[in-house]
Amino acid sequence: MDDERLPKRLFYRDFATGARRQGDQKRRYNGTLKKSLNQLKINPVTWEDIAQERQAWRKSVKTGAAIYEASRVTYAEATWMARKSQAPRISTANSQAL
Repeated sequence: MDDERLPKRLFYRDFATGARRQGDQKRRYNGTLKKSLNQLKINPVTWEDIAQERQAWRKSVKTGAAIYEASRVTYAEATWMARKSQAPRISTANSQAL
């Protein structure tokens, strides 16, 4: 695709100027794609070259997904253990004032 075509310009363009709304910013497809590629440990700059070869692309996505899932499970277990190991909270709702 030619670099000057509108779909390619919109996809790769960084919106450096212009007003953005306050609060949570709207997600664009390009930003979501970069986030997903980073989570799968795929370089966002060279992903198109990898995607040209179907077997290499499938292998890198499968490997990245396995790594991401393992780290997600490890993090969830660590937070669960940290929450579980905290001292039990004492309810003061029924205590009387002195």
